[in-house]
Amino acid sequence: MNEQEIEIDFKQLFDALLSRAWMIAAVTLMLGAFAFFYSKFAITPLYEAKSTIYVNSSQNVISNNIETNEISASSMMASVFVEMLKSNAIIDEVKEVSGVSYELDTLRSMISATAVDDTPLMRITVVSPNPKEAVLISNALLDVAPGKMTNIVDGGSVKIIDRPLEPAYPSSPNILNNTLLGLVLGFILSAGIVILMELLDSRIRDEEQIRNMFEDLPVLATIPEIIVSEE
Repeated sequence: MNEQEIEIDFKQLFDALLSRAWMIAAVTLMLGAFAFFYSKFAITPLYEAKSTIYVNSSQNVISNNIETNEISASSMMASVFVEMLKSNAIIDEVKEVSGVSYELDTLRSMISATAVDDTPLMRITVVSPNPKEAVLISNALLDVAPGKMTNIVDGGSVKIIDRPLEPAYPSSPNILNNTLLGLVLGFILSAGIVILMELLDSRIRDEEQIRNMFEDLPVLATIPEIIVSEE
C-alpha cells in the first residue's frame, strides 16, 4: 500500500507542475532574461593578454639536447618565478614602464602566472577592461621580470616564447553560460515553489482522497455534484 501511496503522491505533484506550467515558464524566462541583460550591460567586460616564457636552470642557451634533470630543475625554478612575479620590486617597475595609474595592489591582482604542467614553461596572463592596456602591461612585465628574476636567482635564465596578442573578444563575462544558468535556476526555483505549495496544501479534493486517508472507516454518504442548467 505504501508503494501505491508514493505513486499517487508523485502523480499529484506531476499534475500540479503541469497545471502551473505557465508560471514555471514565466519565472524561468524572467530569470534567464535578467541574467542575459545583467551580463550584457551591468558587468564590465574583461580582456586577457597571454604570454609564455621559458625558464632555464642555467645560463646556457636552449639546445636540442636537454637532460631530464635539467628539465626538472627548470620546472622547479619556474614555480619559484611564479611567486616572484608579483613581488613589489617587479610590480613597481612594471607600473613605471607601462605608465598605468593603478595602485600596486590593483595592478598585482590583474596579473597571474602558472607553471605549465610541471614543465619549464610559464604562462602569464594579464586581465584588464581595456584590451590595449592588457597588452601594454603584459609587454612591460616581459621587459622587466626576466632581468629582475635572474638577478635574484643565480644561474637561471628566462627566455620569451610568446608575446601577447591584443584580444579581440572579452574573456568574461560568459553571457551564454550566465543566461543558461539563469534559465536553470528559474526553472528549479519555480518548480520548487509549485511542489512546496502542493505539499502544504491540506485541502481534500475528492472522495478517493478521503478513502486513502481513512482506510478503516466506511463512507456513509457522498454529496453529488449537481449542475443546474439555465433555461
